[in-house]
Amino acid sequence: MSASDATIHPTAVIGAGASIGAGVRIGPYCVIEDGAVIGDGCVLHGHVTVYGSTTLGKENVLYPHAVLGAEPQDLKFHGEESELIVGDRNRIREHTTLHRGTEIGGSKTTVGSDCLFMVGAHIAHDCVIEDEVIIANSVMLGGHSLIETGVTIAGGAGVHHFATVGRYAFVGGLTRVAKDVPPYVVYEGNPAEPRKLNTTALLRRGWEVDVVEQLRKAYKSLFRNHDEPMQVTMDRLRSDDSQPPCVVHLCDFLERMQMGVHGRFLESTRNPAAPRNGRG
Repeated sequence: MSASDATIHPTAVIGAGASIGAGVRIGPYCVIEDGAVIGDGCVLHGHVTVYGSTTLGKENVLYPHAVLGAEPQDLKFHGEESELIVGDRNRIREHTTLHRGTEIGGSKTTVGSDCLFMVGAHIAHDCVIEDEVIIANSVMLGGHSLIETGVTIAGGAGVHHFATVGRYAFVGGLTRVAKDVPPYVVYEGNPAEPRKLNTTALLRRGWEVDVVEQLRKAYKSLFRNHDEPMQVTMDRLRSDDSQPPCVVHLCDFLERMQMGVHGRFLESTRNPAAPRNGRG
C-alpha cells in the first residue's frame, strides 16, 4: 500500500502488500515486493529491487541496480524466513547487494544508520553493519561479518566470514581481512596487519588530543614493543586506572581475538554442529 504523497514512476512495480512511507520517491523500473517496508523520505532512483523481506528506515537513498533482501548465497539456506533490516539515512550506490540472513545466523542481516555503500559493494547474509560505516567500491563482506561503528573499508577489500572490524578502524584497499581487525587502527598490507593508529579519523570525530595520545602510546606498547608478551602488556595497561576507556577496549578486543578461531572471535561462538559448506 502506497502513501498518498509518495511519488511513484508509472513503470515501477510495487506489490499490493508493500508499505510505502510518506514522501517516498520511487523512480522508473523499480521492483518492490509484497512485505517490503520503505520508510518515510526514502528515494529509489530507478531500477532498484527490494525484496519482501526487507525493511528500510527513513531517508535512505538507493541508486540504480541496487538489490536489497535477496536470498543468501549460502548452500545451507533452504528458503526459511529471514530478513534484512536497514536503518536511516544510508546511501546505497549502484549495483550494491545486501542479502538477508540465514537460520544459523539468527535469520537477520542488519545495517545501522548514516552509512555509505559505494558501487558494487556486497554485504552477505547475517552481517551486522553498525552506524557511520563507509564501504567503498567492490568491497566483499563474507557472511556473519561484524563491522563496528565508524569503520572505513577501502575499495576491493575482502572480509572473511565471521570476522570483526573494530570501531573506527580503516582497512586499506585490496586488503584481505582473514582475522579480526583491532579498533582504532589502520590495517593494510600483504600480509595485512595494523600499521599505525587511525589518529586522523579520531581527531576528525572530535576526540581529545590527550586521549588520542594515550591511545597512541598504548598502541605502540602493544604492537611495537617486543620486550614483553602482548598479554603482559594488556594486563599492565588495564591495571592502570589512568588509561582512558578506549585503551581498555582495545586490550579487551585483542584478548577476544586470541580466544577465536584463527583470530576470529565470532567464529568461536558458532554452533560446532552446524554444517560449514556454502559460506556466502
